[in-house]
Amino acid sequence: MRNSQEHHSVKFSFVLPAWKGRYLAEAVRSILRQDYRNFELIVVDDCSPEPLGEIMKEFRDNRVVYHRNEKNLGGRNLVGQWNRCLQYASGEYVVLATDDDLYEPTFLSAFVPLIGKYPKVELFRARILQTDAHGTIKEIDRCYKEYLTKDEFAYHMLHGMKGGIPHYIFKRQALMAKGGFVDFPKAWASDDATAIMMAGHGVVNSQEHLVRFRWSSINISSNSTLIKEKVQARMLFYKWLKKNLTPIEPRNEKNQFLHSNIDVFLPLYHKLSLITHLNSVSFIKRIKCFKTIYCSTDLSVKDKLSILYRTYI
Repeated sequence: MRNSQEHHSVKFSFVLPAWKGRYLAEAVRSILRQDYRNFELIVVDDCSPEPLGEIMKEFRDNRVVYHRNEKNLGGRNLVGQWNRCLQYASGEYVVLATDDDLYEPTFLSAFVPLIGKYPKVELFRARILQTDAHGTIKEIDRCYKEYLTKDEFAYHMLHGMKGGIPHYIFKRQALMAKGGFVDFPKAWASDDATAIMMAGHGVVNSQEHLVRFRWSSINISSNSTLIKEKVQARMLFYKWLKKNLTPIEPRNEKNQFLHSNIDVFLPLYHKLSLITHLNSVSFIKRIKCFKTIYCSTDLSVKDKLSILYRTYI
């Protein structure tokens, strides 16, 4: 591993906030197998009770840096841990990796020519394969055109585009200038909000599946005990969207459609996302979220009754 005080010019930084040890070595190996070599990997152990430092001793590669927080940060503020990791990066572009997802060997090399082709773009997105805990493919990401405007990206985001922080590449200085990753409870919807924030100059998509997003019982995505925080985060995300999805100037027929669709669909998207989250957990856990739903000023009485009917009755 490289000494944390050494610096050299790199194109890409993988920053990996680490907590779980089960898949960490596999995740790190997938990064180090990149066929494009000009990158660094910074692993930040969030004061985990698991022996992550021992796992990292396996990797004798001068592109790898290992840090360990003196106190756990992610338990209180996961996005705060993300942004701390960002401070260690030195690359022109940054990837927020995870301790359980995997990258194909061509992940970086697929984007090098695209970065050259679109130098002003601050956000690049890889297609993903969703897998179970054992790596069996469960779902395949759709294929989007190479370049999307921010408005097209927001439209697809509201209509089923798969999210997930590890498959984005951000222009690092632009991300830091905007304040880093958008902070919601347990980082829920922080990936989507940050992506939209960074899409001002459009989004460039890979045509190949380059990231394997792993669903398992130990990641936040599958953790039903956090339903209250997730519902609170969805509420905050909706407020954020209303503030940050700037009106689209209807210059042509296509823009007029995007403007009308996003404007009309956004409240429905919010309601459906809440219903989906609530229906994924037990009735007892749903009850704990009722006050949050009931006190919301962003839901009409009709929408509250609809959510109540679809999730509690």
